[in-house]
Amino acid sequence: MVNPNKKVKRPNGLGNVYNYRTDEDGKIFTLPILDLVKENYIYLYRALKEEDYYIAPGDSCFFYKDVVYDNEVVGFTTFKNTSINKDALVMQYFYVLPEYRDKVYLTEEIDEASTLFESSIFLEYPTKDMAESLIKFRLARVFDDRFLISRIPFLVPMFSVEEVKKGTLREEFDTIGLKCYNKMSLIYDLELCAVVGLASDDVENNYDEDNVDEEKINNYNMISLPLREDNLKYDCVNKRANDKELNDGTYFKKVRQLMDDNEEIIQNWLSLL
Repeated sequence: MVNPNKKVKRPNGLGNVYNYRTDEDGKIFTLPILDLVKENYIYLYRALKEEDYYIAPGDSCFFYKDVVYDNEVVGFTTFKNTSINKDALVMQYFYVLPEYRDKVYLTEEIDEASTLFESSIFLEYPTKDMAESLIKFRLARVFDDRFLISRIPFLVPMFSVEEVKKGTLREEFDTIGLKCYNKMSLIYDLELCAVVGLASDDVENNYDEDNVDEEKINNYNMISLPLREDNLKYDCVNKRANDKELNDGTYFKKVRQLMDDNEEIIQNWLSLL
């Protein structure tokens, strides 16, 4: 009898990569993530369920890649494309079994994926722990003991500040029927556990889903929805609800001023190889 908890072996140390496919008419068929995990790595699927790790219902990917440690598959990463940059892929999910999280590093997986797919890698909805991992490996720098600037771009759906302050978690938000816009940013607020997107021109132009100018989609201020994991670990919903600048409307001005005051330092640091 096959042991359902036995890890899949990769004797050469290299993980499998599953690719999307196209038919003769050019129609694209992406990979259903949870179905793929369940069919090929039942022990990973069980761990996902036990931890209540969030994967959006019905979510699919263009590429699925094993995470390998000591010749065993101990996790996975998934990637999708983005209309924002045709030469980039977005890392949707990065999951590693709990007992291996001090052995497998996000930064190594980003480097490996970048080389493998010959693409820049963006992060979709980073957790605070992921953001701090970037700091640890000098892929991010912190200003004012709070705001992180990352060499790895973040890409998250846009929501209004009013929506974010309600305390609705990303995992609970119903996006069915909504037209979602994505924002790319290098800024992360370690206190609020949030990606911060600043308006490109109008400093006070906050995102409002009922009044969107698609031709100027980058010209909106926004912060990402809270994640369940971050709320459990860092109480970020409560912190957002009680943040003075977020409540009095000066939050984005503060972040903009900090970025402007450190613009030369930031640009010089980002230009370093």
